[in-house]
Amino acid sequence: MHIKKHIIVSTAMGVGLELFDFVIYLFLSPIIASVFFPHKNNGIALLATLGGFAAGYLARPLGGIIYGHFGDRISRVRTLIFSLFSMAIPTFFISCLPTYSMVGVIAPILLVLFRFAQGFAMGGDIPGAICFISEHFKPQQRGFMTCCLVFGMNMGAVLAGVLIATLISLLTPSDMLSWGWRIPFAIGALLAIVGVYIRRRTSETPEFQKYLSMSKPERWPSKTLVRTHFRSISLGFAIAGLAAGITTMTSLFMATYMSHYLGIKPEIALWLNSISICAYSLSCIAIGLVIDRLNALLILEIGSVAIFVLAYPIFMLISSHHLLLVLLGLLMFAPLIGSIMGSLPTILIELFPTSIRYSGIGVCYNFGFSLFAGTTPLLVVFLISITGVKLMPAFIIMALVILAIPSILLLHKKMLPAKQIDIAAMNFLS
Repeated sequence: MHIKKHIIVSTAMGVGLELFDFVIYLFLSPIIASVFFPHKNNGIALLATLGGFAAGYLARPLGGIIYGHFGDRISRVRTLIFSLFSMAIPTFFISCLPTYSMVGVIAPILLVLFRFAQGFAMGGDIPGAICFISEHFKPQQRGFMTCCLVFGMNMGAVLAGVLIATLISLLTPSDMLSWGWRIPFAIGALLAIVGVYIRRRTSETPEFQKYLSMSKPERWPSKTLVRTHFRSISLGFAIAGLAAGITTMTSLFMATYMSHYLGIKPEIALWLNSISICAYSLSCIAIGLVIDRLNALLILEIGSVAIFVLAYPIFMLISSHHLLLVLLGLLMFAPLIGSIMGSLPTILIELFPTSIRYSGIGVCYNFGFSLFAGTTPLLVVFLISITGVKLMPAFIIMALVILAIPSILLLHKKMLPAKQIDIAAMNFLS
């Protein structure tokens, strides 16, 4: 049991630290807009900054393919160690970057390049962590264990929000613009190195070890994936896109949305958002227990219908300018996001066999998050700028659910065969 706990804690902590490094850029976006993308129009500066955020997501599919290749051929755990180390390097360099006022246009170019490198590393980490956790436990425990992973991942975002909110509260605006924004990136790089040390103490998954002992690894896992599991890729991509767009809008981008469009002070917006992410993370734990007793697809369906119906009323509360109502709206989102994001790992696991699971999850998860999470903030800013409708995020969430409905229905026929493929592995772990 001690080993099992170490596996959960070390994997969740590693993913949390990596997400910390990835999202501090978004939480600092108003400041980064002034430092790296100065423009008389604040909206255009923010749009340019969010373009840098999107660059990190655009790199994730490539990272998922490359890391998935080695994760399926060589080792889950060694690939995870290297991906976390690869996140530390660009994060450290961002903390040292010269600003636009120092070197001109070179500064934002370097920033976007390092964001691309961060996204590449992130693309290999979360899919690998999902594989790693799921293959260490019995199938009837996967829902809860992977939701623990989501919980740890979200705690990285909470830590980032709390740290930045504290810095904004303690430092003057001029200090934050001159050097304060560098602190979270420097801390993030250091924490990533700590995460590497922790991950080095974990062992390979029993399921993957048995797979290697019984058969030769796929020479080109991605090629096999596309040739034999294209439908699974399509369905997994659609569900990942749904989770990505909704999660990004309701948690990662929410602080920026509240401060930029609703007039809430940045530090207060970050504190409110951190409370919301904590509630969402705790709801994931409860959702995980329910998934193991029912099934992930049913929970996904209930969550999708509920968020479609409630998105507009909740954003009405958030835009009320009354802090208690804003907090109530954010807390109402928590179980809805948890039901969708908490269901995603289990669904992706059951779509692919052990031999190509890392690659399969990497492609679905990263293409879904690249297209929908990376562009959702840009879409929100663009649509609000041309329509003036500040409740636009609610309509975007409703559109995402509508787009995902056909895939959710098709999953009923697709998920069972993938379970049957892994019967030997399941018996081995029982």
